[in-house]
Amino acid sequence: MLRTRLLVRGMIALECAPAEVPRFNPIRAGKSRRHRVSNLISPPRITERLLDSDELAGLLTEAIAGNHTICFNAPGQSMHPFIHSGDKIFISPVTTETIRLGDILAFICPSDNRVLVHRVVKIQKEYYFTKGDNASSSGDGWIDFGNVLGRVTRIEREGVEHRLGLGMEKQLIALLSRGNYLVPMLIFYRRVKRGSAGLFSS
Repeated sequence: MLRTRLLVRGMIALECAPAEVPRFNPIRAGKSRRHRVSNLISPPRITERLLDSDELAGLLTEAIAGNHTICFNAPGQSMHPFIHSGDKIFISPVTTETIRLGDILAFICPSDNRVLVHRVVKIQKEYYFTKGDNASSSGDGWIDFGNVLGRVTRIEREGVEHRLGLGMEKQLIALLSRGNYLVPMLIFYRRVKRGSAGLFSS
């Protein structure tokens, strides 16, 4: 299997080719009916190269156009605690008809052409207002569907799948974020958690 590791400003994208199928070569030796098995799978070869935002967008666009899901390690804390820096996120194709409030989209930000992965907090026809869950700002602004690359359908953290933030609760998260209540609630939760940890450790 050939794997290509793409480094994108701290982001690692993995593009995997179909795995080779082991070929079994039975060898008959005299009257023996035993077969020797030859496993021809070689260790994966990994290459690395830097990508800029345009190249990443091209990679995502090509994968989504082919109806493929692509995954990469998310950088930054803008979607914390639902997506941690280093989490593996899976981006799948999406249509205007299937985008819902609270979905997490990968898109090209019109203001600076960066690839962002943020949550939809408002929808007006084929326009989507997005915002990072951990962002105290007003948001990214309105995104045209033409800038949408795909939707996050899976999150893995240290090999374990995490669904929090992708289920029915995503709509409540979006509403809290839109009203600028989410970040204060998260800050309060972290303070309570730290205080509880200190209480039980003393």
